Amino acid sequence: MIPMKKYSVLHWVVLFMLTLQACGSPASPPVPTPAQGFVVTPVESAFAPDNPTAAPLEDIIESHAVTFSTPDGATLNGELYGSGDTAVIFSVMGNCDPGWREFAQLTGAQGLMTLTYLWRGCRESGGVDEEEIQKFVDDLRGAIAFMREQGATKIILVGASLGGCASAKLTVESQVDGLVVVASPSEISQWGFSIETSDLDSDIPKLFITAEEDDTVPLEATQELFNLAAEPREWQTYPGTAHGTELFDEENGKEIQDRILQFILKIQTKEN
Repeated sequence: MIPMKKYSVLHWVVLFMLTLQACGSPASPPVPTPAQGFVVTPVESAFAPDNPTAAPLEDIIESHAVTFSTPDGATLNGELYGSGDTAVIFSVMGNCDPGWREFAQLTGAQGLMTLTYLWRGCRESGGVDEEEIQKFVDDLRGAIAFMREQGATKIILVGASLGGCASAKLTVESQVDGLVVVASPSEISQWGFSIETSDLDSDIPKLFITAEEDDTVPLEATQELFNLAAEPREWQTYPGTAHGTELFDEENGKEIQDRILQFILKIQTKEN
């Protein structure tokens, strides 16, 4: 997969939902009206491109670095942003590209606690250990336990590709409060991994997103996962061939991020 190019999310302004065009069946969910939208707080951090006094991005990221353990004893590295009793866990794709980083920072600015992390199979050299990464579900279990230890009483899982598979698999088991899946299949046959209807048999809000011509996970594969999910569930497609978080670097990137963020904020404000 092509690594996602970086772009700044600083200077985001209030974005109300644009009319979203869905492809095929199922139909697109209703588009929120301005009265339903949430004001997005810009990220006031030190990676403004025109700010000569800004701290280096690497320093900002390092100041938010955390480690946590998985149920089977592995130690993983992550980045923790924001605060609050609602936590959003962003699980990356199988190529180990930290494609959720800037969105996790933005989400953390909205009064939520956010975590993004790398699988144990991700190597500093940029490679992927194909055997180790197959333990990805346990890695997310560790992330969920870590966020509960930080005081989270509400958990929202957000994942792209492999990250979406892990998030969907643990929806019922971990009793989470919301799910966002971006371009994920219902099974990985070569690993003997599959998601069952029982894994998604929950009445929490669920959002599924993919590109109409995703060049890695076909739209139909993500739709199969969507079909396993109990209501309430929402389906949204966007033009193009980009896969997972690579969608953020496309023409509709900001619209897609706002779609996800509005979905998250609605869950945050929902009374238990």
